[in-house]
Amino acid sequence: MESTVTLTLPTHVYDNYQQKAEAMNKPVNQVIEEVICASQPLPPSVDDVPEYLRDNLKALEKVNNEELRRIAESHLESTKQRKLDKLAEKRDEGRLTAKERYELDELLEEGQKLMVIKAHAWVLLKWRGEPIPTYDELRERGQKEWR
Repeated sequence: MESTVTLTLPTHVYDNYQQKAEAMNKPVNQVIEEVICASQPLPPSVDDVPEYLRDNLKALEKVNNEELRRIAESHLESTKQRKLDKLAEKRDEGRLTAKERYELDELLEEGQKLMVIKAHAWVLLKWRGEPIPTYDELRERGQKEWR
């Protein structure tokens, strides 16, 4: 048996559900029903993240689970990672030039942005009911990849 309920939601809450529904290609009422029935928290919101990341994170909401997983498991390009490691070592030794300092800062910023994007991809996968690895499983995978 079904019952009809009329909800009055704040505009920002409804808009959040509407965005998620569009991303999932479902009617908004179905998404809200699924959330209530599953006793899940609200879909993850990106409204409070820095503006320069917001569009990247919102774009993830429209990506299918397979692509989300690929993004979540991605890494900084190996050439950039090697360069970052080399520059960080020079920094620790106090041997960085001004140009190298700038390059290191750029690489660190790119790495931090990637980590936020990866974290949001994992959150979206979890919210969609997908299994996600534990921290230990991720760490073990990372160690194997760098060998």
